[in-house]
Amino acid sequence: MTKLQHEIAPQNNLSFDFYRHALSQPDNLALWVDGRSWSYAELAEQVTTVAGRLSARFPEGGLNIGIMANRSLEAYVSLLAVLWSGNAYVPLNPKLPQTYLRTIIERSEVVCILANQPGSELLDDLSRDIFCPVKPHTPIGKGSSFTTNDLAAVRPLSAPVAVSLEQTAYLMFTSGSTGTPKGVAATVGNVAHFLNATQERYQLTPEDRFSQYNELTWDPSIFDLFSAWKVGASVHVVPAPQMLAPAHFIRAQKLSVWYSGPVAISLLDQMRQLRAESLPTLKLSLFIGESLLEVAAETWQTAAPQSLIENVYGPTEATGGCTGQPYTRTSACLTPQRGYMAIGTPYSCCHVEIVDTQNNFLPAGEIGEIAISGPIVTPGYWRAPQLTEQAFPTLEHPQLGQTRWYLTGDIGKRDTGGSFHFLGRRDNQIKLRSLRIELEEVEHHIRAATKSSEVAVFAWPVEHGVTQGLLAFIGGSEIDNPSLRRTLSSQMPNYMIPAKFRFLPALPRNANGKIDRNALRAQLELEAR
Repeated sequence: MTKLQHEIAPQNNLSFDFYRHALSQPDNLALWVDGRSWSYAELAEQVTTVAGRLSARFPEGGLNIGIMANRSLEAYVSLLAVLWSGNAYVPLNPKLPQTYLRTIIERSEVVCILANQPGSELLDDLSRDIFCPVKPHTPIGKGSSFTTNDLAAVRPLSAPVAVSLEQTAYLMFTSGSTGTPKGVAATVGNVAHFLNATQERYQLTPEDRFSQYNELTWDPSIFDLFSAWKVGASVHVVPAPQMLAPAHFIRAQKLSVWYSGPVAISLLDQMRQLRAESLPTLKLSLFIGESLLEVAAETWQTAAPQSLIENVYGPTEATGGCTGQPYTRTSACLTPQRGYMAIGTPYSCCHVEIVDTQNNFLPAGEIGEIAISGPIVTPGYWRAPQLTEQAFPTLEHPQLGQTRWYLTGDIGKRDTGGSFHFLGRRDNQIKLRSLRIELEEVEHHIRAATKSSEVAVFAWPVEHGVTQGLLAFIGGSEIDNPSLRRTLSSQMPNYMIPAKFRFLPALPRNANGKIDRNALRAQLELEAR
């Protein structure tokens, strides 16, 4: 077994807390994955071995290393080992189209890819080092320069290496409005501030048992993993076959902390797995990514009566989370006339404001764009200085002075009690025959009328830049078109009622579980050709 170095290791390295617990509580559970439990000591032995290989191959550190090994031991060993060796990780989802993956790999400038066998099959023609982290004698990929002797001869790296707070911790790609994925590079300091703020807010303990439902390519996974290992708790990876219905997994693993998009509530409710008190071990349930409907929050609360439920808001550009609104079964936690929860109050690591179109700060009650500042705001977009300059301006704040902000593109307001409310995307406020319409408001009324949580409304068609009408996609509803129109006519003006409704068994979802609006829009554009 690898002997960990007991001298003081650099605390700036994000793997430091894991290392610290591997020394102080080596037999405690760190990870459950693929049907097996791994103690801190057992996982550390795997991590130090892979970190040693990375350090020997790339002694300079500070490089981007890809990981294509979702929901497997290889994924979590790789992630820790990359950080341990002083590098940054780039998560790669093998479910993505190959051309999209290739774009991410090229743009991120990864020097090496750690992959398990299923993930590696897409990478055979890449001219990069590719190998399986937990099977060192099996180099993968035609471009790999690792050999059996090279890997076997390397000594384990017994402690994390020193890094600066400004060094990149991970690079994640989000969809871009131009069709090209945008890379967001979070620093070690960004993540450290985020973890300190979530610990302050949620008071997590070593006895907690965390879900790992979110893909590594989605920033909520940062909370799943590093908030758990920060306090010496355990991470429990939801197996792929149970992703659609994880209720049994939650009970069997006695999870106390759950984090996902609201889609998990919808899926479990459709399968009638959210019976009263059916999730008794949960004490904290966080939901992010889409608006959390009041009815969904109440359904989860009934199933998990001991759990605090919080609606979390935060873009990838702000390290994933910056505000939260607890569910209280009162109208105080809701956004008026929307049917969903407010996004709440800011974490201690950031400031949130509302700005107008000239980036002037607005008082409570005024509607504008949500802006975020603080040490969790990332440096910007990878290798995209012009895009970064537009989205991350320096503004003169009345109290903070000259401060760097991230303009989210989300429309919202702050109420007189200090809670923030999400009112839609900046590009989702349209004009139809000179009348202003917020698409989220139309979706709210359709959800209420159809009893469906799967609704997506588009300005369609658009001719010469002018909206001609509205079209709504509705998933999983049994209501007929005439009945829906009658109901909507009693709830909102006729000009807000979509001209066309399309009923589907379910709406498509992207890798993060959100309604895939890009896929729906692409379908409309294809039909229009």
